[in-house]
Amino acid sequence: MIIDAHVHPWTRAFMKRNGPIMKACDFFKLDVSKLPSSTDELLDEMDEAGVAMAVILGQDTSSTKNPAFKNYTLRNDDVARIAAKSGDRLVPFAGVDPNAGRDALRELKRGIKSLGMRGLKVHGSANSVYLNDRKLMYPIYELCQDAGIPVLVHTGTTGLGDTEIRYSKPELVDEICQSFPDLKVVMAHFGWPWPDVTVAVALRSPNVFIDVSGWKPRYLPPSIMPYLNGILQDRFLFGTDYPMLRQKEWLDDFRVNLAPKLKPGVSEKLLGANARRMLAL
Repeated sequence: MIIDAHVHPWTRAFMKRNGPIMKACDFFKLDVSKLPSSTDELLDEMDEAGVAMAVILGQDTSSTKNPAFKNYTLRNDDVARIAAKSGDRLVPFAGVDPNAGRDALRELKRGIKSLGMRGLKVHGSANSVYLNDRKLMYPIYELCQDAGIPVLVHTGTTGLGDTEIRYSKPELVDEICQSFPDLKVVMAHFGWPWPDVTVAVALRSPNVFIDVSGWKPRYLPPSIMPYLNGILQDRFLFGTDYPMLRQKEWLDDFRVNLAPKLKPGVSEKLLGANARRMLAL
């Protein structure tokens, strides 16, 4: 079973309303006319690529002061609705704005209890909040740990415009994992340009997973390969960052440029088995 662990259920209309996302499209050199016109296209593309399930990510900047992100919120109700229509193929992760304080905790609790959210997405750079902010972030992590849901954390640089990457440095995740040892944390995009730091955090924190989203397999940095093939082979996750990368193009590239370099059994772990364990499927 192939599981895409990092998908944004964005449509072309939603993306065009967001300056930071359009700057990301320029960063990825995307043809805007080929962006998905509806979320139904996601399932069609998954069928074409042979992807059984995908994690879809919510996002909330409703209390963030950065005016560039005023249209960036993707409501948890909408993410839950999209997932419900998929017949269990789409796994919804909530988004909350940590700047909202107690309201963020209330919304996360509602998402888990009433909407069936299975995890949380955190993008410190979009919210202008450090990942290890003890006042704003720690109550959120504590709730996720108590609820037994994973947190997918954006780490490293971003194609989004109008942001600062200092909020999302992978070294900040180490403090989180030491403070919340039972919390499952996915470090998205392997924290590039600090993949060695990401690996170091994962080596000392057994509940850390690393997703390879946002990169075609041919471009994965050589420094992570010994760990993908070795001691961390049970904790790397396939992800596309859809619609910035599409599943078929990623998997076609994988079969040619990465699969031949992997030891027996590693491909199956990367493409789905590790995600099943992360999601407790």
